[in-house]
Amino acid sequence: MRKATETAIKQAIGLGAVAGLRAMLAPAVLSHHMSKHPSSAARLANLNFVQSPITAAITKILSAAEIAGDKVPSSPNRTSLPQVAARVASGALVGATIFRANRENTYRGMLIGGASALVATYASFYTRKYLDKVPHVKDWYVAVVEDALAVGSSIKLTETK
Repeated sequence: MRKATETAIKQAIGLGAVAGLRAMLAPAVLSHHMSKHPSSAARLANLNFVQSPITAAITKILSAAEIAGDKVPSSPNRTSLPQVAARVASGALVGATIFRANRENTYRGMLIGGASALVATYASFYTRKYLDKVPHVKDWYVAVVEDALAVGSSIKLTETK
């Protein structure tokens, strides 16, 4: 297997998982990275918009709103159909973009990123449910740790070559 293929798979799985934690964070970090380091392969596909500085700015704003909204007790359950669909679509988008930028099969990237987002959505949901039952552990603290993990890992994943 080519090194670029291995890297694309790792990035699609990782950023797909980040999308499962925070739907807008994965596209925001990927768009920011690609606006600074554009890919000619992505430019040739219908994914060129991901490389736009405007897309990067919009997704960062939406990501910040999502992170803030997650701290509100009335925020929707991440396993509701619209939430799951948004996270899977986000994972599929980042997976497709990563694979296209590495001159790999776009559909394969969509499947890997979307599947990873789906698994991470439910894994993080049940992890948080479990931690809610632990004494002295507030959901807000868990959410902040989840945010830090998502932000740190997504930045590291986009730096991987």
